[in-house]
Amino acid sequence: MARPAKNSNATLAQGGTVVGSTFEDTGKTKSAAKTAATVVLAVSLPHGLKFDDVPCSDGGTKTIVFPGLNDDLRSKREGILLGKGNAIAFKIDKADWENILKMHGKEAAFTGVNGGLPCIIPMKDEKEFKSRTDELKEINHGVNPVDPDKVGVQETKNV
Repeated sequence: MARPAKNSNATLAQGGTVVGSTFEDTGKTKSAAKTAATVVLAVSLPHGLKFDDVPCSDGGTKTIVFPGLNDDLRSKREGILLGKGNAIAFKIDKADWENILKMHGKEAAFTGVNGGLPCIIPMKDEKEFKSRTDELKEINHGVNPVDPDKVGVQETKNV
């Protein structure tokens, strides 16, 4: 069963490589060789998701950690939580992706909740990820920051 990652880092995810994001508008993505043996995923999870039951070629299992949008805030006192409409482009081996889908493909992260988009969407490559940013803005992982103005929070003044 998939469970939240304990010590993952968005830039050092296990089993794959972060190759871009919707929240860093640098105009550049990390170059990664395009092969038929890899797949690019748009990942919009609030925190990392760890799969420790992915079969490997030697008959054992390995761990794949999908990066979370807010993993870089772990153990920090301050920071900005990324909510709805953000995603990370994550490149993973195609065989690992297919194995994860076989075992966990019916879980909410892959199917979506209440008719919403799933939090993990396969893409052809990094170019498709960049070209679908408008569609990715509709992804809602459900753990969004609260806007104080919309919920009636009023500032108090120290007297």
